[in-house]
Amino acid sequence: MSLWTQLKESLGERRLKMRKDPRSKPAMANFATARSVALLYREKGEGFYILVKQYVKFLKAELGIREVLALSYIEDHKDIPHYHLHRLRYDYFTSKNLDFFMEPTGEEVERFVEKDYDILIDLEKDPSLPLRYVLRMSKARLKVGHYSEAYEHLYDLMIRCDERATFDEYIKQVNHYLRKINSHEERA
Repeated sequence: MSLWTQLKESLGERRLKMRKDPRSKPAMANFATARSVALLYREKGEGFYILVKQYVKFLKAELGIREVLALSYIEDHKDIPHYHLHRLRYDYFTSKNLDFFMEPTGEEVERFVEKDYDILIDLEKDPSLPLRYVLRMSKARLKVGHYSEAYEHLYDLMIRCDERATFDEYIKQVNHYLRKINSHEERA
């Protein structure tokens, strides 16, 4: 990583820490009450994209979630994979959408953070700075992610998995806890 990139990340980290959570307070939600779920992840190749796509299908078909949207961060804005070009329920932003402080901008990001999803699930073990900005600025009622002391301020529910846990193992834990949590609301 270049010195210039390190400086931008350092300034971006400082700026992110000053950002306040846009929600007045987090709210409990579970899969029984949720009408909308958002997924956040970094582009890692077609195999991972297919896993995300299968999870979206599961959330809709098996759990009856009406609205599911996935937002991906693609680091290389010059090499957008062909499977991301069909944007129906899967949006993305690239390094080209980052400002000097590495904060994402653009229509897709603004639309994502402004929507008050019932549940936002971060699929990253160690989210990059642009993804942490999205997490912080999101108005989602419940934010779920991998357990990490460094990122406690970003999540309302953290799932502790083994360091070598696969996507499937993590999702299994997320599903388990989001089915068990009591929320005193009913799905409309």
